[in-house]
Amino acid sequence: MTETSPKLVNIICPYCGVGCNFELVVKDGKVTKTKVTGRNPQVNEKFVCIKGLTIYELINHSERLKTPLIRTPKGFKEACWKAALKFIAERLMEIKEKYGPGSIGILCSAKILNEEVYLAQKFFRTIIGTNNIDTCARLCHASSEVGLRKMLGYGTVSIWWPDLLEADTVMMVGENARFSHPILWNILKSREEKFNLIVADAARTPVIKNVEIYINPKPGTDLIWLCGVAKILYEEKLYDEEFIKNNTIGFESFIKSLDWCIPEYVKKVSGVMWEDLEKIAYLISREKRTIFVWGMGLTQHPHGTKNVMAIANLALMTGNIGKPGAGVTPLRGQNNVQGAVDMGASPTMLPGYYPIPDEVTRLHFEGVWETKIPSKPGLSAPEMIHVIAEGKIKALYVIGENPLLSEPQSDFVKWMFQSLELLVVQDIFITETAKLAHVVLPAAMIGKKGGTLTNAARRIQLTEKAIDPPGEAKEDWKILIELAKIMGTNWNYTCAEDIWNEVRRLVPIFAGASYRRLRRGYGFLWPVYSEDHQGIPRLYTDGFAFFDRRARFMPIEPPKSIIVPTEEYPYLLVTCRLYEHFNTGEMTRRSKLSMRASPELFACMNEGDAKELGIKEGDKIKVSSPYGMISCPVKIGMKNLHINRGILAVPIHFFNKHNFNRLISAYPLDPDSKTPPLKVIPVKVEKVKT
Repeated sequence: MTETSPKLVNIICPYCGVGCNFELVVKDGKVTKTKVTGRNPQVNEKFVCIKGLTIYELINHSERLKTPLIRTPKGFKEACWKAALKFIAERLMEIKEKYGPGSIGILCSAKILNEEVYLAQKFFRTIIGTNNIDTCARLCHASSEVGLRKMLGYGTVSIWWPDLLEADTVMMVGENARFSHPILWNILKSREEKFNLIVADAARTPVIKNVEIYINPKPGTDLIWLCGVAKILYEEKLYDEEFIKNNTIGFESFIKSLDWCIPEYVKKVSGVMWEDLEKIAYLISREKRTIFVWGMGLTQHPHGTKNVMAIANLALMTGNIGKPGAGVTPLRGQNNVQGAVDMGASPTMLPGYYPIPDEVTRLHFEGVWETKIPSKPGLSAPEMIHVIAEGKIKALYVIGENPLLSEPQSDFVKWMFQSLELLVVQDIFITETAKLAHVVLPAAMIGKKGGTLTNAARRIQLTEKAIDPPGEAKEDWKILIELAKIMGTNWNYTCAEDIWNEVRRLVPIFAGASYRRLRRGYGFLWPVYSEDHQGIPRLYTDGFAFFDRRARFMPIEPPKSIIVPTEEYPYLLVTCRLYEHFNTGEMTRRSKLSMRASPELFACMNEGDAKELGIKEGDKIKVSSPYGMISCPVKIGMKNLHINRGILAVPIHFFNKHNFNRLISAYPLDPDSKTPPLKVIPVKVEKVKT
């Protein structure tokens, strides 16, 4: 038998939102390794992290789903596609007929192609007739999207990655980029010229030598100290008066809203010295170009949207937006979470961020889709799960999501899913959520399908198909087309490009990003309005996305409540990430290299707290909250993660008998973004007796 020569196939990494390009080496129909050739110098150049480097392990993994499964009293039974889809179609139609379309919802993946997300939301809006559509963006940066859209016009990153090389100062809040977005961290480390780095995080992690200021605010108090910086900028006249006058509205109301923000209160509540905030204020105003970067340490709170508005207010006060090396940068977590929201995986917005209640918007989409769509906004993911208990949601269709591990109060979520009349899971592995499903459909992952993805910097890129899906697994868009046909709707798409062309016709900001153009270059940063338009790498260079071209300052009131320790629960648990793992760990826990580095769930504890409780490195502890309990080994004074007294840090990536989300409350939701408070919860710690 003659061996074939290896070929290189370009794909976009299926992990974080950086959007790294690399090549899969394919030989004899199998992916043998990952190779980085520097194909896209505007994204990752020749950098690659451990997760991207080991993607071939995931593609070739023996546990990949290969055939549809239908639950029987004796467990799952393999089924043909015709039988599985017929079962789903009949049950969906029965539930819709009996309870109405509002009794059905979908949780859609932020890891699948733009084309697939678009088709999923179209399926549920036109065939089912519901806006109960959501994605994991609800759990991470929905607060960023809502806050920035209200203030600037677009709810997204304003810079492109090369701006990180031009900034004089980078201010990073609630984001450990070294672990969660390592390639961006490498870009910062690679800078030859000096720049200033401001880091604010509840846990201290190793950083590069450029750190000018490092503060450790108490968990959940970012709103307090950020407003303190704004107060100093105003009182010391460090704000950019000309920029504010020419480009914004609402400055006076914003400043008046800060009357509550006094040094004594800020220090008492946040634990941050006023003198440190003065240093931050002088640094972000004195230097010409500052980029504000944040992660889920800022957003996953009951006031996460207000946190985002507070940091955006600083960007506007200092004029640090719409110019090289300056802007706002929420670092999104998944490879296509930006694209998922762009494509309308939202209960309130259609593709392109058109609001559901707007009649003109709906008429536009109804004209292309040739059917009516519901005018009432749907439920967010946390709301859908909550109302299962009230009998309002009877069926859930889950594509590429693992809500049993990602949503708060895991025990409650499991109970709710077990009470559904229909749970469909479409995924690449048997996840913990899939184990509860009535039907499991085997899907194709990145590398085994081709189409577009949009990274956290709005860059639309093509990812190519390297090899066929395993067994009978299919691309998500093909599954949806076949299910639609069984339910009486014939969609005439023959490939992913057909679907993307429909998106381009509907949404002007994507119109110029044709496959033809995407194949030739490095992708396009939307908005890209036409075939001769090059996209807009840096937003707001000529005004903001409102009719008057002015940004909106937002008044900030003090938070109504802040999570603090209690006598019964004297510690604050905060969630964290590890370099070797990703999100719920469903993919990285199948990587031999990642598991060798970090094989199990643990809690990281301060040395003083551990000594006080008689706990030593490696001891097993029980961590309890009002909502649940976990047990795990303890690590004390980790080299890469320093924890203050009174704080416990637990990574989010593991599941065996215990999942950290058992401890987390689902409420109160952020009233603006509907994001649950995933970041911090009071707990008690006990040593497990052996």
